[in-house]
Amino acid sequence: MAGAAWIASIAWVATQIGLDGVIAGLILSALLALPVVGAFMWLDRWARERPRRLVSAFAWGGSVAAFSAIWSQEGLQTLADTTVSTDFGDWFRPLVITPVTEEVFKSLFLVWLLIYRRRQLTGLLDGIVYAGLVGAGFSFTENILYLGRAVTTFAESDTSDRHAVGVLAISLFLRAVMVPFFHPLMVALSGIGIAASAGRRSGAARVGLALAGLLVAITLHGVWDWTSLAGDDPLLIYKIYGAVLVPVFLTLLILALVLRKREGRMIAASLPLLARDGHISPEEVAPLANLKERRRWRKHMRRRSGRAAAHATGRYQAEVSALGIRATRAQATGNREGLDEQAQAAATARREMHRALAVSDA
Repeated sequence: MAGAAWIASIAWVATQIGLDGVIAGLILSALLALPVVGAFMWLDRWARERPRRLVSAFAWGGSVAAFSAIWSQEGLQTLADTTVSTDFGDWFRPLVITPVTEEVFKSLFLVWLLIYRRRQLTGLLDGIVYAGLVGAGFSFTENILYLGRAVTTFAESDTSDRHAVGVLAISLFLRAVMVPFFHPLMVALSGIGIAASAGRRSGAARVGLALAGLLVAITLHGVWDWTSLAGDDPLLIYKIYGAVLVPVFLTLLILALVLRKREGRMIAASLPLLARDGHISPEEVAPLANLKERRRWRKHMRRRSGRAAAHATGRYQAEVSALGIRATRAQATGNREGLDEQAQAAATARREMHRALAVSDA
């Protein structure tokens, strides 16, 4: 389904900018997506999620969410144009339709996690990571259109014209410098609310926190899109960027870094207790408490027993990390929800690691 949705989205983009524009936009968009994805993967180093699920988050944003947003926006604007007026549709789309449809469809992946894979949301940082990858996928597909259009428009103009060069430079600066984290930031606001709701026992609290995060994302997105409607000030977009988006981005960045550091300390502090209860062996406490030692452990396993054993070791490390987080919170709050299931997941990962070693040594 994701592949079909992405192809359909790119087909629509091709009708707007042509095949040459799609190719140029695809290359530039991929280059922009790599550091964004890398940033969220770095945040996730202590308790790595399953690679397949991380890929699914990116794929959802770039395919289903993008496809659904494109066609719902087209349909809703047509409805607004025909039932009210085209003038109404021209301002209603960027101010209401676009923020609501994009943020809702992007956030649905987090809602799916909350309902069907709640064990994967061990804290706010997980919500930020998953949401960031959804947003990165959405930006990847969206930037194919915007960057491809900028390149093709420049190629069709007089390339020696200073105005054409300036327009291209502004477009590249906007997409590559100012807003590469825009969609990840928006979805992360929803992700924080959804991840916070995962730890609540009350259904009303879960719904309330999830909706609160979504409404904040929709509002902030609407404020950004409002810059295209409010007045003739050519610098308004930069003023809103500096006054609103930058502070929100820096706040979220600081929060993510604090959560990552706190997560590492929580995991390291829990390891002796996990060893005491027999979840890990005592000699594993030291290498599991340090990211460099973890990486050295995986490299050693790869040299000794191959890629499968290294992958199984990494999975074991991630499951133990998640177990440490849940065990610490259970001890502090008395809420043991998901703890036994996570302990079983860590035990399964441990058996798979030893099985991979046995196969390679046979």
